[in-house]
Amino acid sequence: MNKKVAIIGAGFGGLSAAAYLSRAGYDVTVFEKNNQPGGRAMVYKSKGFTFDMGPSWYMMPDLFDDFFSDFGTTHKQYYHIKKLVPSYRVFTNTARHDVRPLDEGGLQLFDDLEPGSAQQIAQLLKSTSREYRHIRDHLLEKDYLSPFDIIDSKALAMLANPSLFRSYHARIKKTSNNADIQKILEFMTVFMGGSPQNIPGVYSLLSHVDLGLGIWYPMGGFGAVARAFESVAKDQGAKIMYNAPVTKIHTTQHAASHIEVGGERLPFDIIVANADYHFVETKLVPKNYQTYPERYWHKKVFSPSAMLMYLGVKKRVPGILHHTMFFDADWHGHFDQVFRKKEWSSRPLFYLANPSKTDTMVAPKGYENIVVLAPLANGLHPTDAQVEELAESLIARIESHAKTTIRGDLAVKKIVLMDFFADTFNAYKGNAFGLAHTLGQSAMFRPRMQSKKLGNLFYVGQYTNPGTGVPMVVLSGKIVAKAVHERFGQ
Repeated sequence: MNKKVAIIGAGFGGLSAAAYLSRAGYDVTVFEKNNQPGGRAMVYKSKGFTFDMGPSWYMMPDLFDDFFSDFGTTHKQYYHIKKLVPSYRVFTNTARHDVRPLDEGGLQLFDDLEPGSAQQIAQLLKSTSREYRHIRDHLLEKDYLSPFDIIDSKALAMLANPSLFRSYHARIKKTSNNADIQKILEFMTVFMGGSPQNIPGVYSLLSHVDLGLGIWYPMGGFGAVARAFESVAKDQGAKIMYNAPVTKIHTTQHAASHIEVGGERLPFDIIVANADYHFVETKLVPKNYQTYPERYWHKKVFSPSAMLMYLGVKKRVPGILHHTMFFDADWHGHFDQVFRKKEWSSRPLFYLANPSKTDTMVAPKGYENIVVLAPLANGLHPTDAQVEELAESLIARIESHAKTTIRGDLAVKKIVLMDFFADTFNAYKGNAFGLAHTLGQSAMFRPRMQSKKLGNLFYVGQYTNPGTGVPMVVLSGKIVAKAVHERFGQ
């Protein structure tokens, strides 16, 4: 009889693991507490608008292609992708910059901002392209269950480059002294769960991902991508149960024996948790079998939380692109409030997604679908007045740069904050992007993919390796499936 595997959570990591394990012959059932696939890539529909509630940047298309190729198919069987040109727009206090990929003349912007800097940026991108390829080929698919995983001649050669282990900002500053250029090259650290000051320089390979590989959009939004992963997993034989939260993991003799769903105990040979790592360890696993008790998590650096606004606008909005960054606030002060002071910000930096610029299916004809994300310190509990004041401030800043009004043209206005992440995804302190990629929380320093105390309990997703972001989480599903099969292969 095939070994039975329970996967807790139908996020991209869980669906990826389900597909690989089902293909390997395991009897896989996925239990998802919410009513749709994708985890944080949830979809919200209202009045003819379709909003991606979570991820909106389709990056590293090669990793998605590898996943589908492993199952003898392509993303084109499920959805099409479109390269965005410009990739995104940046507003500062005094200027507007459109950032383009390299193959669309992307270096010219940097020379316009700082004459001669394009050559320096080109050199940085040449280095980060090599680093991306090396990490992609040699390090990303390691589970770090063994200390020997880091003993790789090419990995050790990278350790000789000290700039990779100083801060992200320190590396970018060596490339350009122009403040706007630095912001353009550094803002993606937010999606790594940190700031330019606490994320190591090795992650500046994101410059290659951004400018070299380009930013894409999956037509139909990330909901289409989630449904594609669901289809692949089901085609391999996985069963997926929605509205089925797991409330307890039962154990016996250093092994997980059952999961509890809806008051019923269900036996499984192997459990893979795609739910929030902290939640599983401290709420589902008995205390004597926790690898990481509560005190462990208190010491960790987590990503910020966020305010998210979903706006259905009953007209076209000029001046903004599919992706628009608003850096018209105190750059250093924002990161200081979010990561050091852990305080509420009344004027944060923020990001706006406007997929209706590219996809006519996500909004009624002539209308705009706008999602606003403002990173905020995790663990806060703002008042209703603070929330409304911030929402109005963000809308006012959009109106100022777009040179139009929208507040009187809103068919939909939905706001979610920290409590949404905590309630919907059991996210620790309401974090939005998982465990930050600080130097001490990368590679072998991230939480293990296998429990140290329950040999048949595994973890997948943004807390584990390779890390945060949809492409990384997809790859983590492949890695954990391999780790399971190496131990329990049938």
